[in-house]
Amino acid sequence: MMKYELWKIFSKSRNRIAVILMLILCVVIGIMTVNRIEYVDENGNSSTGIVAARNLRSVKNQWSGYLTEEVFQKALRKNRQINASKEARSDDIQEQNKAFAKGQEISGVLDVIRVAFSDYRDYNYYAADSVTDEEAATVYDRRITTLKDWLDSGEEDYSDAEKAFLIRQYEMLDTPFYYEYFDGWSALLQYIPTYLLVLALIIGFLVSGIFSEEFQTKADAIFFSSKCGRNKAIAAKAAAGVLIITVFYFVFVLLYTAGVLMVTGADGAGCPIQLDFWRSVYHITIFQAYLFIIAGGYIGTLLASSLAMLISAYSRSTAMAMIVPFIVLCAFPFLSRIITLPGVCTLFPDQLMEIYIDLKESALFEIGGRVVTSAMIIIPLYTIVSLILYPVIYQVYKRTEVK
Repeated sequence: MMKYELWKIFSKSRNRIAVILMLILCVVIGIMTVNRIEYVDENGNSSTGIVAARNLRSVKNQWSGYLTEEVFQKALRKNRQINASKEARSDDIQEQNKAFAKGQEISGVLDVIRVAFSDYRDYNYYAADSVTDEEAATVYDRRITTLKDWLDSGEEDYSDAEKAFLIRQYEMLDTPFYYEYFDGWSALLQYIPTYLLVLALIIGFLVSGIFSEEFQTKADAIFFSSKCGRNKAIAAKAAAGVLIITVFYFVFVLLYTAGVLMVTGADGAGCPIQLDFWRSVYHITIFQAYLFIIAGGYIGTLLASSLAMLISAYSRSTAMAMIVPFIVLCAFPFLSRIITLPGVCTLFPDQLMEIYIDLKESALFEIGGRVVTSAMIIIPLYTIVSLILYPVIYQVYKRTEVK
């Protein structure tokens, strides 16, 4: 029965077109992701794409290893030499680009110094220019002291427990950081929320007609009067929906991820997420952060698509069902601009597609004396909601009256 339901879904030209559109968008967003990586050659000419990623990977990996005090000092000395060069002091943009090209190999190391010596919510590109060799030993300590100073400033309204949680997470982070070229992963993490949102909307479109189709084709009387029409046939429809959601989601995520990393390089998967998200409270690697984002995206897709199937079963309208994923995943962000409760807004289902933001700087909640991030709430919460929806869909469709 499930095979028959799958055949009915993909026998429709609109659904085949949706799959082709997703393939095209996979390529387009993949190209945009790759082109985020820029390389400047010794002549000051910039480039993006495959060659740029390969060249940048080569120069940055010259500094791969643990970022110790000695490494920071070495990078600062090289930075001072570059700043003192005639190219850097020139008023000509092309000459300045030549100086920038010389500093690309240390740019990742300097970024760590820059964020360490910037204000908590600021990024001062020139901060490393005034850091001394002696101060290089305080990079990791400054991450903690800058947080404490910011918490003491009163700019954010955190409870004592939340403040203690943030400080504890910062202090427990293992240092020194392991560093290598991770620009491919950085570009991927930046663009994948957009990609997952588009993927979720298209998957919702594919499954929106599973339950309403029998009414549109006037086959409902035959369907519900058949021997298995109100039990196994309904279960087959639900199973077909889950299968499409799961297979399409992970296949297209894999296609996008593999395409981007094959071009940009998969180096840096084992680096701490703080190299990319300095203020993150999570003690995870970049690859683990990627898996976290993918998990959130899957739950968001499952939730939106399951709601679409529920509306399809209840309203008997494919058009109404198609709107549901858009409302759940796209309309809620606009609602969050109206509602002046930022804590509540971070628990909206659209945030499942934005785990990237939670990784950068988490919204905190205190539950039963324990402080947790918003992602730690919404992922299990909406997983449970999504699973509950299927018995509801089954019962709603089973009780349908044939007119």
